[in-house]
Amino acid sequence: MSDQPAPKPSRKATVALVLASVSLVLSLVTCGFVAVTGLETFADSLQSSPRPASASEVEAIAHVTFPPGTVLLSAAQSNGLETHLSARFRIPRAALDTFLTDGGFAAGLTPGLRAVTKQDDVGGGDTWHPETAVRVSGIDEETPGPNGTYRRLLVDLDREDAVTVYLCASRP
Repeated sequence: MSDQPAPKPSRKATVALVLASVSLVLSLVTCGFVAVTGLETFADSLQSSPRPASASEVEAIAHVTFPPGTVLLSAAQSNGLETHLSARFRIPRAALDTFLTDGGFAAGLTPGLRAVTKQDDVGGGDTWHPETAVRVSGIDEETPGPNGTYRRLLVDLDREDAVTVYLCASRP
């Protein structure tokens, strides 16, 4: 064994090592991006295309009970890794409190809260316009309700005899 120090790497070897390290980092970043993008695409492929939902499906998914006189105006759902539902319906104004109580909503209506927007329409149709309502109240449940279902709603209070309810529900 020699007591002489190890020879210094050449300048070419140092440059090659730096370039190899940079190349490795870029490769890892690219692979990570591809993996994340691929997982999102894969998850999206597991979600069904939106389809119309019946009144009984709305009640079952959103854990609500429609009062007598309810008119279902539109409803759509999509299933897969998560279930997504949007529904628009009209109920008699006098039945609103009963609808909310029977639905077991975790919070009361908040005046002016627009908890549902145009982007929440699962079906993507042209009959979903919560932004046109002038007088509104809403509920945005921050904790899941029955069966882990998250629910949000916007109540259009512009009519005197009835209210239009925009309801969104999702569950894993």
